[in-house]
Amino acid sequence: MPNDELKDFLRKFALAVKTKVNEHISTGAVQPDNETYFHWKVEKFQYTEKGVTEHSAHSEYITKKSWFRAIIKLEEIIKKSNEYAFTLEYLNKILGKTDKSQYYLDRFLNTMISQYLEVETTKESDVDQLITTFIKDLREEPVKCGAEVELQGVALQPEKIQPIFGITLRQTKVEDLERETLVAGFMIESFLPNPSAIMKIELLGRGIQVIQKEVEKAIAILRLFKVGGVRWTTYHLFSESITDIVGGRITSGQAPALETYTIEEEDIPKLKKFWKIMNDSIPDSFYWTSPTTDHLTIAYKRYSDSLLENGLLERRIANAVMGLEALILKPGEIQELPYRLGVRVSKIFALLGYDPHETKKAIIGAYKVRNLFAHGGQLSYEGKKKLESRYKDPKNLLLSILNYLRILMIVMMLSKREKDEFIDLVDNSLIDRKYEEQFNGVISQAKEVLW
Repeated sequence: MPNDELKDFLRKFALAVKTKVNEHISTGAVQPDNETYFHWKVEKFQYTEKGVTEHSAHSEYITKKSWFRAIIKLEEIIKKSNEYAFTLEYLNKILGKTDKSQYYLDRFLNTMISQYLEVETTKESDVDQLITTFIKDLREEPVKCGAEVELQGVALQPEKIQPIFGITLRQTKVEDLERETLVAGFMIESFLPNPSAIMKIELLGRGIQVIQKEVEKAIAILRLFKVGGVRWTTYHLFSESITDIVGGRITSGQAPALETYTIEEEDIPKLKKFWKIMNDSIPDSFYWTSPTTDHLTIAYKRYSDSLLENGLLERRIANAVMGLEALILKPGEIQELPYRLGVRVSKIFALLGYDPHETKKAIIGAYKVRNLFAHGGQLSYEGKKKLESRYKDPKNLLLSILNYLRILMIVMMLSKREKDEFIDLVDNSLIDRKYEEQFNGVISQAKEVLW
């Protein structure tokens, strides 16, 4: 595709569009309309280590200028011009005479009209940038795109963090809550948004699915960094592409997070190291539809269910324990399961610096709750009192088990060992110092990431 010749054609077409726009504005043939928007106006706002802890607002209707109808009218006029016909003929010559040529040119026309109407001082460099992007579209080359994501389940002590190139986490601001919704033809947002943090993702790519996959991957990494029910509630898609229609707001409709953790100043170096390694190591099946159903994927699903699905404490503990079972019990093992689980997990965590006796007691206690729930029972009054005497709040047992599960997933993921081989190494390290040293080497990378 002759680049300079194509640029020259598109510049001439853009100049013709500008002339038509100016002509119709100066004669009053096109004028902006007034559109009504639903708007939240924040009155009180407080951000703490738990996210937005205090906020109130009142709703109001505001009127803003809109060129929507004017753009449609000008499109219809310019599409009848000789300049449009010449440019379309040239694109047909390049791309082959298909509906794609006309669709692409119509998108470029719409963008140029919008640029001239909505940006008061459009410079030549702005037009050149749009032409450059349009040529990338014609060649199906990657363009800058991404999403701004409203999160629940993670809050920030520092105002802003960049854990890896292309991703930024920041505290929620007042302007994030003062959202506007066009009244005509759209659903009015009747609730005040309450994100605990905002994540912005920027990348080079094409299409909505590429962006969505990066959003889900980032969520999975954050959910594994600490024990927190990290989820997106809403995100806004954006793309520099002129031909790909990427935009709008996607809303999950899910309830607020059950557990929220805080990223503190001292966590930043650890988060950067963690993100870099996990970005290359986390399985696709953790965050995207996949035919894979291995032990790690099952464990992550149980971990997420326990974090995100509200309900009986017994059920949440059972899910966490079943996640550990998926990782560290072999399919053929049917006897002494609490003992095997407790011994293996406590050995692993002893090598990670945890008190093995406390770990084993927590696993055994949680396994009893898991069995109780599996057989249709719930904790009795006495059972709850016992947990309270040991953990103050029974929920602390859940959080401990979830933390063991989180760490064990990371350890096994980074070990790059098959499940049975990993379990055999654990069992052998219980009785042989040589195997313990070998196992220490296997989990060394996990130690660097976790501490």
